[in-house]
Amino acid sequence: MEMTAAEWLSALGQTALVTIIVFVVLCIITSLVRFQMMTEAAAESEELGLDEERSFRLLVMNQIAAARKAREPLSVVLLRIPPDGSPQPDVEQRIKTHLRSSDMVMSCGDQLIGMLLLCGSEKIERVMKRVMEDEANGNLAGLDRWHFGVAGYPEHGFKTSELYARAAQMLEEAEQNKRLIAGMAPPEEVAEEKSAPDGMVDSLTGLVSEDKMINTMRRYIAQARRVDKEASLIYIQIDQFEQLAGRLKEGVSDALIKELAGFIDRQFREQDLLCRFGSAGFVAGLMVRPEDAMAVTQRVASSVRKKVFAAGSATKLTISAGIAGYPDVQGTAVQYFVAAEIALQQAQGRGRNQIVRYEPAMQAKIRTESSADRL
Repeated sequence: MEMTAAEWLSALGQTALVTIIVFVVLCIITSLVRFQMMTEAAAESEELGLDEERSFRLLVMNQIAAARKAREPLSVVLLRIPPDGSPQPDVEQRIKTHLRSSDMVMSCGDQLIGMLLLCGSEKIERVMKRVMEDEANGNLAGLDRWHFGVAGYPEHGFKTSELYARAAQMLEEAEQNKRLIAGMAPPEEVAEEKSAPDGMVDSLTGLVSEDKMINTMRRYIAQARRVDKEASLIYIQIDQFEQLAGRLKEGVSDALIKELAGFIDRQFREQDLLCRFGSAGFVAGLMVRPEDAMAVTQRVASSVRKKVFAAGSATKLTISAGIAGYPDVQGTAVQYFVAAEIALQQAQGRGRNQIVRYEPAMQAKIRTESSADRL
């Protein structure tokens, strides 16, 4: 059946109308997609910034996601190098040597360095002061004019843009007020409860007491292994302390121990555990691999060696230490301690002022049973 001219025109008109409608719909969809992409790009630009800032902010964004999953804090720290300070790459490299391997240091632009530390913002002042103390005798120019701006997750926000903007604002505040650091949360707002039960703390040093050391270490090491983290135990002793104490006036040796305990405690991170053990010893627990514990302990020993202690009329000391950790040692805190003591004896036998890591092949100079018995 043939179509009339009118029917042909009607069919063409309907086809054209459908084509126009489809074209308009496609245009609308395309516009919506482009608008969505532009919106996302704008949001991403706000969140991540541009150029060198972008890489650091992307790092922060990824770490926030990990922190949310692990329910752990983190802090964003910004440092502006003085115009006449040391070259930026040199400053970045020196800072890295004083932080943990899990902490990150990156350029955020000209004369601006960003740091991402896996701890609460209330702890940043202690960390940065330690970095500056370690560099005090170094070659970094402008160190005395460093200023830091801090923002912490979760206390100061959950978005990269919020944390970075706050850290930048706090940096400006620190510079204007000539303060070392601005932006830290008050410790009482975010820090874990630090008060210990009666009898837990050594009255002289303020550290975990000797008789509570092993039970505290048991919990510490067990906690680390439950979340599949490495754990290391460090046994530190003052070299030839008995001879030194014999030359000091009454009460001075206690003052020296107290001063040394505070000094060593400041060298460790807030989450590390430090206990007193014996008249001239300390035991530390760190959630790191033995090789990382070696690096930390070597830095502590170097700092002690350089330190002039006020007690005892400008006394100088050296320490020796033994280190034992997973996977070299697998078992209880007692086994960790016995292995660390074997390594300590090796250090003392090599002339003192030594740091030795335990190896399973080491021959113990003491019977392990006697060490275990007194724990």
